[in-house]
Amino acid sequence: MKDQGMKSVQKNNFAETFHLFYRYDRVSKQVISDNLGHSLPTITSNLKKLLNRELIVKDGEFLTQKTGRPAQAYKLNESAFTSLGMELFGNYITIISLNARGELSAKERIDIIFENTDTYYKKITDELKKFVDSKKLDIDRIVGLGIGIQGLVSDDQRRVVYSKILPMADLTTAAFQKYLPFPVTFLHDADAVALAEQHASKRTEDAIYLSIGEHLGTAMMVDGKIYNGARGRSGTMEHITIAMDDNRLCYCGRHGCIETYVAISTLIDESTETLTSFFDLIHSDDSDTLRRWHQYLNNVAEAIVNLHMFADSPIILAGEITNYLTEKTIGYLEERISQISAFPEEKNYLELGEVHTNPVAFGAALPLVQRFIEEI
Repeated sequence: MKDQGMKSVQKNNFAETFHLFYRYDRVSKQVISDNLGHSLPTITSNLKKLLNRELIVKDGEFLTQKTGRPAQAYKLNESAFTSLGMELFGNYITIISLNARGELSAKERIDIIFENTDTYYKKITDELKKFVDSKKLDIDRIVGLGIGIQGLVSDDQRRVVYSKILPMADLTTAAFQKYLPFPVTFLHDADAVALAEQHASKRTEDAIYLSIGEHLGTAMMVDGKIYNGARGRSGTMEHITIAMDDNRLCYCGRHGCIETYVAISTLIDESTETLTSFFDLIHSDDSDTLRRWHQYLNNVAEAIVNLHMFADSPIILAGEITNYLTEKTIGYLEERISQISAFPEEKNYLELGEVHTNPVAFGAALPLVQRFIEEI
């Protein structure tokens, strides 16, 4: 029993030492001692173990004004392990890789039409292997693949429990796992965006994330975690009905959902327009396009006010639309919000997200990085 207790302490000291490398760019034995209070033999032993496992590397010496030998510097080995993320959409996938610090190291988009068939899943896993080879990633250092899904997933992140945008209900990670040598997990795409934004902003307070892409996604962050509720449905505020007698049909089967007012597919005719061409007309002051844009922003403001009435937290606009939003746009939304809000607002609660490219893939890969770090 005494030996088990000693081993537990040693393991905890080792983990604490490794975690310190995520707080500092460079670390010395003195830094470890000042922060953790470990003895010099313990510090030396843990640094040796981290070096042997290639989790850290030596990084020169600390410059000092004091006499004596300069202190050896160590830093995180950013290629110690890799996490992969994938966005899976109707006509393409995006694959990204994150290094040990959770930073983007490579990405690639592949045009491929979705099919709920084994042939399709085999094809995209083949593309994933090509990506690993072309980016010269060490497959033995890949801790897993996170896949952003346009649907709800089970608590264990291994099964799609609801999916109407793409017909993949009851799909399991086994469809991918049988072709890959590392773990595979699923994540609801809106939750992935929220995690990506939280990581980028280092936000700790509760927030609602409104991710606007071809479809709308919403997620709630409470106490630093995604709040999914008892059956994984909490946070799906895109299906709140704001006009019961409206004829706008949502993919969920109901009419008048926020999705039908705020998704990009409600702003442009995707058969003839792109967001880029739409905003080219905005910048040229085309009157009809400006009228459509302002009506759309009014709808967005209405949705924001409804969500804020539900949860009095900051609301972060995220997703593809953020590539085209300006401070002027945010100002317009804030003015409109103040006009229609039921209560006087003492301060603005609307913010613009920071992850403008591939937030779903990024957010799907992040938990694998964090899990690996926590399990050290």
